[in-house]
Amino acid sequence: MEIKQLFTEPECRAIFDYLNTLEVEYHKPYLRFGKTVKVPRGQASFTLNGNIHYDYKVSGGSPPNKVMCERLKEITRQVNTELNTNFNTILLNKYLNGADCIGFHRDKETGWVEGTGFATLSFGAERDFLLRKGEETTSVLHKNGSVIHLPHPMNQQYLHAVPKRLRVSEPRISLTFREIVEK
Repeated sequence: MEIKQLFTEPECRAIFDYLNTLEVEYHKPYLRFGKTVKVPRGQASFTLNGNIHYDYKVSGGSPPNKVMCERLKEITRQVNTELNTNFNTILLNKYLNGADCIGFHRDKETGWVEGTGFATLSFGAERDFLLRKGEETTSVLHKNGSVIHLPHPMNQQYLHAVPKRLRVSEPRISLTFREIVEK
């Protein structure tokens, strides 16, 4: 795992304000074990170009892919430069407050370029990012403007989560980057 601070506080505020204007599917209903539940956060999906189609088929499937605007492309370029990666998709997760969360899981690697991992870049409220391997759990405070990179094969070896933190009243927006096979 690699953690890097990519943006200054003023840059973070400007990026957060921009991301906060993007349309998300919030609390999307889906069937889980025959019962209708809601995704406990908002989501939007972006690809570098129209030849990339990504549907992770979890929580009712990903939101419709939209081609990244220039601002999202620039953020993706900065992440790729810093991490020496070739990410071409973003899943935006919007957490309105500490009640929004994502439980322990592994990302499904369907459609990923073989041997690639993922990275998550956070703006807004600082939240715990948990990693679990076996019985051992590690907590990393995911700071505003920092990226956490989990290179291959960490996704296969660890579960990860952003747990509820009811004392958090401010929003958080994370951008999760993956490299998906172009068709």
